[in-house]
Amino acid sequence: MVAGGVYVVKESGLEFQQNHQSDESPVSSDVYLKQFRDGFEMRILEQNSPNELVLELLHVDTSFVNALRRILLAEVPTVALENIFMWNNTSIIHDEVLAHRLGLIPLNIDARLLEAPDEEDDSPTDRNTVVFRMMVKCTKPPKEEDTFMSDDDEETPVAGADTNMSPQAAAAASRPPILSQDRPYTKHVYSRDLEWVPQGDQATRFPQGIRPIHDDILIAKLRPGQAIELEAHGRVGIGKDHAKYSPVATASYRLMPRIELLEDIYDELAEELVHVYEPGVFDLMPVTDIPGRRCKAVLVNPYACTMSRNYMRNPLLKKAIAMSRISDHFIFSIESIGMYNPAVLVAEALRLLQRKCTRLMDLIDESQDQPVA
Repeated sequence: MVAGGVYVVKESGLEFQQNHQSDESPVSSDVYLKQFRDGFEMRILEQNSPNELVLELLHVDTSFVNALRRILLAEVPTVALENIFMWNNTSIIHDEVLAHRLGLIPLNIDARLLEAPDEEDDSPTDRNTVVFRMMVKCTKPPKEEDTFMSDDDEETPVAGADTNMSPQAAAAASRPPILSQDRPYTKHVYSRDLEWVPQGDQATRFPQGIRPIHDDILIAKLRPGQAIELEAHGRVGIGKDHAKYSPVATASYRLMPRIELLEDIYDELAEELVHVYEPGVFDLMPVTDIPGRRCKAVLVNPYACTMSRNYMRNPLLKKAIAMSRISDHFIFSIESIGMYNPAVLVAEALRLLQRKCTRLMDLIDESQDQPVA
């Protein structure tokens, strides 16, 4: 059980006040676990989109919440493009910059369906690697288009020179450039130009296919005659090794606000209070049973409060309101990049945290079994 107390908001900042009536920290781990199981609560507050989730965690220590956040950011495995084989790049973007941009494109694949690379044998297989290919070219205007002579002396466009090119890649390479008034004959290369090439039985294992989560990520711009031909290998990794593997755009938490009205606030003062606070925290309620009073300020949603201290500018409001943060009540916000549902990410993070705790207990047991030198 966490130590009781609140963070009281004052003009100078936050001040922690210990609740001396709270239970003392248990000495036994069994007692601690029992108190944790009996008191811990988790609720869903918001889910405005498939990739966003806001949770409410009650009666839990900051260390637990922060461990959950750090695991979400850096230790939940995902798949990203790791090895880029650049066959041809005549664009203005350098090879290493282009490879870096490709690595940051999120892929719609569940990393749990692939094996993590082996430290001893890192060779790619259909069990640990997914392969993408990109072949794009910006053609020149018809009168300037380069040609080459084939064996039968017929002129053939360069775009069709690769006879081993797959139909999808050939279609992408021959796609007409995007014409614009500012930059005529400029071709925009997007993430949708990455073509997945199934290896082994991957076509059966991934019947929905593998592709970038967002098809409209701009990778490069090509001018007439420029081309990009490459092969990209995706591997399993974690955000601790590289940020491209992080499954979340953000994972953050804040303490739940507590707002108390020490006295009733009416009329103009109530209207001022509603105006200086964040929308939705306070509302005006009509008053009919008190002569000379029109409306009264009522607390509606403390969750919407961002701990603004603007009300302290008015001495009357400062005296009538007490604002604090609850030290064991957290609002946890998660925004997934898209390869996982945020609820799945939370479950995976909890599973990894459990595995870490089990590993720690095993190490402690091993150290206790060893004889003292």
